[in-house]
Amino acid sequence: MAVLDLIGNTPMVRLARLTDGVGAEVLVKLEYLNPSGSIKDRIALRMIDDAERSGRLRPGMRVVEASTGNTATALALVGAVKGYPVTLYVPGSAASEERLRICRSYGAEVVSVDVDGAAHAAGSKGVHGGIAELVPRQICRDEEARGNTWWARQFSNPSNVAAHRETTGREILEQTGGRVDAFVAAVGTAGTLVGVAQAVRAANPSVRIVAVEPENSRSIKDGKLRVPVIEGISGGILREMFEQRVADQVVVADEAEAITTAYRLAREEGLFCGLSSGANVLAALRVARELGPGQRVVTVLVDSRDRYLFEQRLTT
Repeated sequence: MAVLDLIGNTPMVRLARLTDGVGAEVLVKLEYLNPSGSIKDRIALRMIDDAERSGRLRPGMRVVEASTGNTATALALVGAVKGYPVTLYVPGSAASEERLRICRSYGAEVVSVDVDGAAHAAGSKGVHGGIAELVPRQICRDEEARGNTWWARQFSNPSNVAAHRETTGREILEQTGGRVDAFVAAVGTAGTLVGVAQAVRAANPSVRIVAVEPENSRSIKDGKLRVPVIEGISGGILREMFEQRVADQVVVADEAEAITTAYRLAREEGLFCGLSSGANVLAALRVARELGPGQRVVTVLVDSRDRYLFEQRLTT
């Protein structure tokens, strides 16, 4: 068995202490147990495999991507195993030093890009990844145009959605016996939310799909998509999610509460996950209270907390 064969088929556990008195049960899928430590291993492998099959990615070509963190790490891993040089254009203020070091450990070239202008244009202290990545994506587009380079385009690549529809979603249905009353996930590129929604709704059309947004960097607010739609640069899966109304509900997660939930997941459940996972569980607990006894809520723990240990927001 090769390391890439270990991507996916992650275990699912039922929360015990955090759900005391909540009502509905909450199941969490441990995506941080993927080889590079996050759910993004699924899309990195699928995007590269599909590009190889189509002939868009061939031996000797370079893989490039703009990423605020986990996709960068996942592409670095898959590129290392498959023998592709990888260059990652990372928004300078948006990625943890731990993740950048992990990428370099896999042999990837990491280029920090100044995105202060994009942050200013967004008019907010908290900047959604889709905004922070605008300038790095433009660089990737230019690199691809020069030839011998394949740009992963996670924000619009249909393989992103397909990976979650055909693996994450399928596994959730198998592990729950098809009984899922609500699925909760952070928006991000929207690949996880859209892909899993397609899978679980095919089995249960009444399932509630809940999108999680951080208070300080929302992509959807007041019924509008805040991330600018620029052909070939932004929009993509996120716009599809918004226009097709994939989410039945949007839960806004306060950062301090998400951090507290991440602490509690480690200290009370033994689950060593990061801030986004804390936000997912925080939202899942709210949904579980709304649904009540006899219902089942599923969410994902997207990455490991070890890549945030030196950030003040996740220190003890």
